[in-house]
Amino acid sequence: MTAAPPLAEPTGRTEPAAPRTPAEAVALLAARRATGVLHGPLGTLHLVDGQVAAAESPRAPGLADLLTGCGRIAPEAWAELLHRHGPQGRLAEVLVERQLITRGELELGHLGTLFDAAYFVLADRSGGIWRFESDARHWLGTVALVDPARLCREVERRRRLLDGIWPWPQLDTAAVRPVEHSRHPSHRPPGRRRRELLDHADGRRTPADLARLLGRSGFGVTADVRRLAAAGLLDAPRHAAPTATPPAAAPGRPGGGLHRRVPGATLRGTPAAGPAPAPVGSAAPAAPAGGVAAAPIRSDRPPATAAAHPLTVPDPDIALLTRVRDLLEARL
Repeated sequence: MTAAPPLAEPTGRTEPAAPRTPAEAVALLAARRATGVLHGPLGTLHLVDGQVAAAESPRAPGLADLLTGCGRIAPEAWAELLHRHGPQGRLAEVLVERQLITRGELELGHLGTLFDAAYFVLADRSGGIWRFESDARHWLGTVALVDPARLCREVERRRRLLDGIWPWPQLDTAAVRPVEHSRHPSHRPPGRRRRELLDHADGRRTPADLARLLGRSGFGVTADVRRLAAAGLLDAPRHAAPTATPPAAAPGRPGGGLHRRVPGATLRGTPAAGPAPAPVGSAAPAAPAGGVAAAPIRSDRPPATAAAHPLTVPDPDIALLTRVRDLLEARL
């Protein structure tokens, strides 16, 4: 095992400076076409010839959690398969050979859990020790490879999306506590997914716990938790201040709700009601000519729910992808 100091300061020698961020460490390993495991404080990335082959994090359910949680494979059967075929990296091959899962379902579940876990591994900015273990192989085997640059772009896009929903990252690791009025039917949020989250939030389970319990994406549950907090349905932790106040709902769109698509209409056609909001996750608009962009508002309390991002997103393309994700998760 070789230790890599991604967060170390430059030494002043002639050799290249050590990478300072997880993304830089991954880019360096990709340039070297490395094969092995990058260990970080919040999980691991498995690389094959510089490409990301798998990711694991305690904050995101893995493929085993999804398959056993929905009853597709019994936990005892999975443990036996892992024991017999995991050391050789043949588990994926065996799952398909025995028709326990189709090749398409395997690739879908694998890529979903890879991007899910990679977000928590690479978005961690708390520092800590990173190390690289060369020539180690993942127990599942090589199912699909992801370009590291693409993966880092997706991590950044998801981080901006969460900040746009509710800039209060303390929610991501704290126990989910519904406020009392959210238990009343008249105050429950729209959609089965978020209602189910409230039903299972007992004040002790974190978003990661709820994701495993319900067999859902860790990032998806994290985003739903932030939306519930933005709607005033959760008791947000108050031990630190948010980084910015989320944008208010667009004029003419009460609550910023989702535009329903008319059958046969283009997905990009949305009603013209005031200035169009910036897409979720996009950069903030530039300051007016001759003006100065306003600094983020800081507070010792979470942002007021009236200014929060709505429970649903106004972009119809994102809404369609969300529905597709929901259907695929239900299938698995």
